[in-house]
Amino acid sequence: MIQRITEGCPCLLYLNLSSTLVTDHSLKAIFSLQYLSLAHCRRFTDEGFLCLTTEKGARNLTHLNLSECSQVTNGFRYISAGCPSLTEVVINDMPTLSDSCVLVSFLFPQHFRCYTKDTYWSVKTRQKKHSNNQITDVSWQALCSHSQGLCRLQAADCPGMTDDSLRYVASLKSLKYLDISLCSRWVADAGIKCLTDGSSTDELHHLSISRCCLVTDNSVRRIARRYLARYCERLTDPAVELLSGSSICSLDLSGCNIQDQLFIITSHVPFGQKLCKNTRDLEHVDVSHCVALSDAAIRAVSFYCRGLLTLKMSGCPKMSDMAVLYLTSGSQYLRELDMSGCTLLTDRSLRHLKRICPPLTSIRMTCCSSISWAAAIKLQARVSHWEYSNFNPSSCFDCSANQ
Repeated sequence: MIQRITEGCPCLLYLNLSSTLVTDHSLKAIFSLQYLSLAHCRRFTDEGFLCLTTEKGARNLTHLNLSECSQVTNGFRYISAGCPSLTEVVINDMPTLSDSCVLVSFLFPQHFRCYTKDTYWSVKTRQKKHSNNQITDVSWQALCSHSQGLCRLQAADCPGMTDDSLRYVASLKSLKYLDISLCSRWVADAGIKCLTDGSSTDELHHLSISRCCLVTDNSVRRIARRYLARYCERLTDPAVELLSGSSICSLDLSGCNIQDQLFIITSHVPFGQKLCKNTRDLEHVDVSHCVALSDAAIRAVSFYCRGLLTLKMSGCPKMSDMAVLYLTSGSQYLRELDMSGCTLLTDRSLRHLKRICPPLTSIRMTCCSSISWAAAIKLQARVSHWEYSNFNPSSCFDCSANQ
């Protein structure tokens, strides 16, 4: 079937064969493609990639996805030798991926050294049982030293990522996107310091360090005006206050250990400098699972951030109907709201929300045990996206906040 498709479609550029029964013979029939996904395909072997070195089948290939193809080992040698145009490599959820697999890609001059400023590598993990846990500093050193054009790197949930690994990553001069979330075992402030002092500090515009529990306020002091983090339990109010005065429009503080005082002005704070007053351009705010926050925080957000478009406050047990009242009074442009797991909210909140429909188009209120079905269904007709349930939130939100 693959042979028929490729022969009958000589101009075919995009082919997604994910989760199919393709074999080595299928790979031999592929030619002139630019995008190829073989994710979750287990029937082909390393030998299937031999054709890439002997024929012109993959000379134009720029994107290759081999996620969960754990049978691939020496095949990386053939891929790197036969795909001179390759700029995107996705190898997520591959527990067999080891340093030797990565090193073999750099045995010859052409091996993954043709990277341009659009180059992308992904070795992230979506499930713990498929973690890429064999990748160590050796691989990151090889990858970074031979791929100076690398601009996008996803390395989420790679247990072997360390501060030394980030020292190699910091040498990438064109790096714009870096995801090292869930690399919580060995990534700490020293590694973040390498990034902020490295060659890519001027280019890097997206840094995800979600759930890197060893990262503290010291790191945020270095990156406060450029990058944000979530689920970093050691981040506190003083670190986030460093964002005051910046021009950020999106703020993700979900799971951080912050208090109401971060958002409001009190006489105990020098000069009254607080987050919302000095970041009025905020359009997207996520304070999900910030269990210490209450109505006062939402009051400050709605009062100062009049252009707010998205607010996520799921799993905040102290939020009451007053928070929604503040929100609907100040944030007249709100489009998306997630208040799941806020057990103090009642039908009164929904009456407040009706006043801003439109522009409110998306509402999520799962596990809101004090909101009735009758009131929730009335709101459904006013929005394009609606989610509701009145289950007990203790079994789902407490767990999700700690994952």
